[in-house]
Amino acid sequence: MTNLFGGLTNDGLEETQDRLGGGFAAKESGVYTGKLKAFYAGESTKGAKSITVILAGGDFGDTEYRETVYITNRKGENFYLNPNDKSKKVPLPGFSTIDDMCLATIGKPLAEIQFEDKVMNIWDPEQRKELPKSVPMAVELLSQEISVGIIKTKEPQTEKDSQDNYVPKADGSIRETNNIDKVFNTATKMTVAEARGGATEAQFWDKWAEKNNGVTRDKTTGQNGNAGRPAGAAPAGGNTANAAPRTSLFGKS
Repeated sequence: MTNLFGGLTNDGLEETQDRLGGGFAAKESGVYTGKLKAFYAGESTKGAKSITVILAGGDFGDTEYRETVYITNRKGENFYLNPNDKSKKVPLPGFSTIDDMCLATIGKPLAEIQFEDKVMNIWDPEQRKELPKSVPMAVELLSQEISVGIIKTKEPQTEKDSQDNYVPKADGSIRETNNIDKVFNTATKMTVAEARGGATEAQFWDKWAEKNNGVTRDKTTGQNGNAGRPAGAAPAGGNTANAAPRTSLFGKS
């Protein structure tokens, strides 16, 4: 086994806080509970490190939720400098999401997670199909239950320009995407920030759900507007039945 991200810690970084920020059919915004089916490391062509997460079961039913979350920039840094105070390092949102998933399930940060090679069917852009490939997998996280706040976003479709940069397509076509906006410990409904702060009960789960359930963030106009709450809105709080045992950060089970 290999500790791939031992150098990526929260040491010297500003603590994250709970904030209410403004292929497959995108899921409606909401809190979903499921189990980790895969959690493997990758890297972009330009060197940014990533973790691909696959969630299944629970609120996901017969479907799977997949997302590749970038945890570093091209330099391998898991932070950016606070624009108002360059002496302060702020963790990248993707790094915080993945680090929180590790803490909310098995109580260890990403820097302490061991990875071992496992074969997965991975999308090959050249062959345009999934092919078996060996990837570094965090085996100890597999089958762990987790609750996540997923956001649905409407945004312009993109394509590469002559400078190899992604720009909106000239035809103005749009797409709907999902991203994990917040992570919760299923047993307590608490965020990592709440647990670190010594909270005795969860509060942010309901606040997040009230603000985001069924709301689509619209980036086609350059604003984070919303498309209202459709009739088929996502679950209000996720399925907490058969909750996973609490980790040390979230108290003893």
